[in-house]
Amino acid sequence: MNPAPANAGAGSLLGQPHEPGIDSANPGDVTFNERSRNLAPAHESAMATSGAAPSAIDLRGAIAAAAGVLAESQEAGGGFPLLPVAARPPGSATDSLFSTATVLALAAPVLPAECVSRAAAYILGRRDGRGLWAWAADGSLPPDADDTACCLGALARIGAAVDGRRGARLLRKFWRWGGPFRTWLARGAWNARDRDDPVVNCNVLWALGELGAPVRGAERRSASRMVAAHRGPTRYYCSEASVAWAAARVGIATPWMRPPPDPALVGRPLECALWSLAAPAPPAGAATLLLDVREADGGWRAEPWVQDSLGAWESRPATIAFVIAALSRLAQAP
Repeated sequence: MNPAPANAGAGSLLGQPHEPGIDSANPGDVTFNERSRNLAPAHESAMATSGAAPSAIDLRGAIAAAAGVLAESQEAGGGFPLLPVAARPPGSATDSLFSTATVLALAAPVLPAECVSRAAAYILGRRDGRGLWAWAADGSLPPDADDTACCLGALARIGAAVDGRRGARLLRKFWRWGGPFRTWLARGAWNARDRDDPVVNCNVLWALGELGAPVRGAERRSASRMVAAHRGPTRYYCSEASVAWAAARVGIATPWMRPPPDPALVGRPLECALWSLAAPAPPAGAATLLLDVREADGGWRAEPWVQDSLGAWESRPATIAFVIAALSRLAQAP
């Protein structure tokens, strides 16, 4: 999790319970292969030439092409990059841990096995002696619940050898007496309640589920209260769409959070993808909105995603992974 505090705002992520994105798709329809690099661009598809809405075939073709772009974006060390937003430089250094865990959780089924293995090795290499993860690799920041939850959940999801009972115990080290889960495992200012975040709490519930650990009633009630009380961006997430998605994928309803009108989503692939995953009914024009803003290589541009009190970070690979998950959901829609 990114360290310094951020002003309140809008943001979060959605999807149906047990339907986080690509996992419910037919893997044979979306798995990466060498043909992905040679698929026709959007303007050459039947959808574009006929003016019709994108078909499931169009969407699966876009997923396959994007999987190739995603695989090629992996760093030599196995990570998927997370970078400062040039116009909003953040106050803390970081590396690619958080974005790598997110990509793995969302898009592992469409990536080559070698990419998945390298990403998992990168994540495991960043684990500290206590079994936890931190936003920064240099030890300058305490372990945080968001990185720890997303790393444990991603590793469990791909079938890595993770001790589920130990993982659950580690996550519950972040639990406050009476709730919620704190963001940072440290004393003093790091432990202040204004650093608690609804997305972080939902991510912990998701990770517990991935580890096979039943979520306790007090944990779910606490997260539900945080989500219900929140409006706009959070301390650590740039968009309310992130809240909606994080809540939806653990079965917390957010009927008061609704996607903006389609015109407000034009040119915003991350925002559109998050709402497409979170909303009970995705935005009507989501598929067209997403395919219309593909870049020449078949991927999508990065948008501000996570933040601290001074600025924000973005990740093109994470944006692409969210879009792949959204397109997979849309391809299955009746």
